[in-house]
Amino acid sequence: MCRLINAEDALVASAVAEITPAISAVIDCIVERMQEGGRLLYMGAGTSGRLGVLDLSDIPQSYNGDPMRYIALAAGGDVTLRTARPPVEDSRAAGSADLGSLLPVAQDTLIGISASGRTPYVLGALHSARAHGLLTVGLVHTRSSAVLHEGQCDYVPRVRRWTRSHLRQYASKSGHGNENDTEHDLNRRSNQARQHIRKLRAHVVYSHQTRTLTHLLVMVVQMVDVHPSNVKFASRARSIIRDLAGSVAGSRAEAYSDEELDGVIARCGGSVKLAVVVVASGWGVALCVDALERRGGSLREVLEDVRYETIVRVFV
Repeated sequence: MCRLINAEDALVASAVAEITPAISAVIDCIVERMQEGGRLLYMGAGTSGRLGVLDLSDIPQSYNGDPMRYIALAAGGDVTLRTARPPVEDSRAAGSADLGSLLPVAQDTLIGISASGRTPYVLGALHSARAHGLLTVGLVHTRSSAVLHEGQCDYVPRVRRWTRSHLRQYASKSGHGNENDTEHDLNRRSNQARQHIRKLRAHVVYSHQTRTLTHLLVMVVQMVDVHPSNVKFASRARSIIRDLAGSVAGSRAEAYSDEELDGVIARCGGSVKLAVVVVASGWGVALCVDALERRGGSLREVLEDVRYETIVRVFV
């Protein structure tokens, strides 16, 4: 049984790889709308709804994102994260009403998550979203589905359907479809959207049992907008500063003690990105704020400015 489960898990990455171009197209559209002030919304029922909540719950803490712009709803409310409420899934009206409670606007994006592709709650939400002018995306795991045939989605990336285990202990591969793929897709979408608006240093994709890192930039993979609110995140923030600031020639990043770095972060109002520039450049906080603003918040471009300024100072 363990070998069977592990073998099916191994199919997740290749299945998602087949629809990478479609995912990329969706991400570009989401980014464009978010840059106009839109929100990223997930709606699903059962396990699909829980995965949506799981995916977006990490955005505020790890990426310092506004939780009001990344919202996930599970049919039946948060109580369903622990206790199933199947009847709610069967109501199109409930999906439409829940979306309406968010006061959707045309710049928003709704990703309706339904492994089976026929969940009434999700179908109702997608119909309502389309009527409000939202970008609509159906995340399903079957080639032919109501989500596709009802024509309410701008995009319906579909992974191939494979033979599934019918073990009750492995419900995520049986009656409810391939939720592992769903989680894989969701993380890819939300994290790449964050990267496009320069909130991420890299795109992190989670699978059921492993975390893989995809390098999108030359420098070390980091989350520069982490909020250092506890011991773990404070330690991560220091490591990010040392790694990124230390990549700039002439930087004294490694000479900073933990206490000194904590002081820099405090002077920067808790912004790890700003602290990286301060440590890398040796400039004052105000000048570093200006440098980031001039570059639209792009840390990569500001660090290139710092490198150029260093070269000019030494060789010119």
